[in-house]
Amino acid sequence: MIEEIKKDALEKGVPIIKDEGLAFLLNFIDQHHCKDILELGTAVGYSAIMMANSDPDIMIDTIEKNEDMYNQAVNNIKDCGLEDRIEVHLSAIEDFKTAKMYDLIFIDAAKAQYGRYMEMFLNNLKDNGYMLFDNMVFHGLVEEPEKITSRNLRNLVKKIIKFREMVQNDNRFDIMMFDNVGDGILVLNRRKSET
Repeated sequence: MIEEIKKDALEKGVPIIKDEGLAFLLNFIDQHHCKDILELGTAVGYSAIMMANSDPDIMIDTIEKNEDMYNQAVNNIKDCGLEDRIEVHLSAIEDFKTAKMYDLIFIDAAKAQYGRYMEMFLNNLKDNGYMLFDNMVFHGLVEEPEKITSRNLRNLVKKIIKFREMVQNDNRFDIMMFDNVGDGILVLNRRKSET
């Protein structure tokens, strides 16, 4: 079933996490015992299904604003028998509110909004919890933004670079950058609150 979902997504050009990035994500979840996960950007539910399949104790909230994608994700999750552990929310990320606390927040949505999403959901991250961002090298374009001819694409890549630089100087987190994994993964580990 999951192979069909992946194949269908790739054929239709739906952006799903690369195999290497997914392997990293699942290993990270296992190593850090992440059980409560928030995913920003569901697409067809592929990564949420893979995360839930990796551990029967994992519970996932995932947000998707596109109604067609949302419906596909709900059906895919149901077909995999995971509707009791993955809840898909049809919402713009900006409009989503929850009081839940998460071990991991996985962000694979609008790249230009990464900084905004980080601030929006910081209060939903447990002490010592993690935020994991995908697409941090953005197909290698982060290395050479001056070679990009499209203005919109160049602006997007500049926003990714700016976000990378911003978090390097944020003392609320310990930072791990994995530029050589998948399409580049950035992990922020929230430092324990001073009490």
